[in-house]
Amino acid sequence: MAVTDEISPLDRKIIRQVEHYFGDFNLTKDRFLQETVKENEGWVSMETMLKFKRLAALTTDAKQILASLKKSSSGLMEVSEEGEGKIRRSPEQPLPENNEENKKKQEARTAYAKGYDKEKTTMDELLEYYTEHEPSIVHVQMRNYMDNKTKTKNFKGSVFLTFRTEEDCKAFVEKEGGHEYKDNKLESIMYQKDYFAMKSKEYEEKKNKKNKKNADKKEADQEAGDNKEKEKEEEISLPKGAVLKFTGLGGDMTREDLKEKLHKDFGVNISKEKDGEVAFVTYEKGEPEAKMRFKAENFGKDLMEKISKVDKFIIKDTEVTVSLLEGEEEANFLAETLKELKNLKAKQKNHKRKNHGKGGGYNKKMRRE
Repeated sequence: MAVTDEISPLDRKIIRQVEHYFGDFNLTKDRFLQETVKENEGWVSMETMLKFKRLAALTTDAKQILASLKKSSSGLMEVSEEGEGKIRRSPEQPLPENNEENKKKQEARTAYAKGYDKEKTTMDELLEYYTEHEPSIVHVQMRNYMDNKTKTKNFKGSVFLTFRTEEDCKAFVEKEGGHEYKDNKLESIMYQKDYFAMKSKEYEEKKNKKNKKNADKKEADQEAGDNKEKEKEEEISLPKGAVLKFTGLGGDMTREDLKEKLHKDFGVNISKEKDGEVAFVTYEKGEPEAKMRFKAENFGKDLMEKISKVDKFIIKDTEVTVSLLEGEEEANFLAETLKELKNLKAKQKNHKRKNHGKGGGYNKKMRRE
């Protein structure tokens, strides 16, 4: 929200609230408002606007709301004093199309910031503070997690801040000396895409370290002894265009939550029987990233087209970024998967030999469906 200099605290709150209602993030999911703006060329009466509780809590004076909105320089809202007054989102600022290009543009103008008080920070305080100190911010997302013991949401102490333009975001991230929030210096500020890349790298390093620590020399020796037998085995092939990557996870999110979301919203068959469409999920609770492999060629590609048509991919109140593995990234993942499958097959054969066919062993680490 951008504002002029001669603006009162009440003006700021009214502008912030109304521009939130008609902004890119809220209008795309507010069904009532979506239906309302379809009528009368997008105009919404003040009588209707005053039914919104947060706005009515600020003031029930329609003239005050109209006067405040006129002071905003964002250009988002148009004001008409016809009758009791009405407002609409400016036709010159239409809602952006929900596609990959616009999602990447949004990511490019979103920053990550950490260092807020985990106990005392509220959304209202954040909005009020940034309305005054960073008026180019159009959306604030508090990053929360679910405490498994208390079953309550807790603030992580970090936020995602989306700016009106990439230039505004760049100026914020690259400002010399950093930033403060209520006289407390923020400890970390970076682009959202850099944050996701950092967390993904940390996860990979942690995973590699764990794999190295748990390496079993006896298993490696057995694998070497079975080389000749492996050469005779039929080569395993995996379908391409069949792996989706999910980033922005964490907290108490589980593999079942991911699969249930795809089943409920996109009709994916998540049965563990032969007719199920999910082959494998690489993910452990708390990790920032997951990969889901499907059984059929190009199944992930077709599913990605459906996902890209929705505004947001939300799981447990967390916005998750979904992408299709392609090119070198896909090739490396499939190669690593094939290697693990072959190792698993060799270990199972070795287990059967040791137990003379009694009982069935299974590597729990590999079974991550």
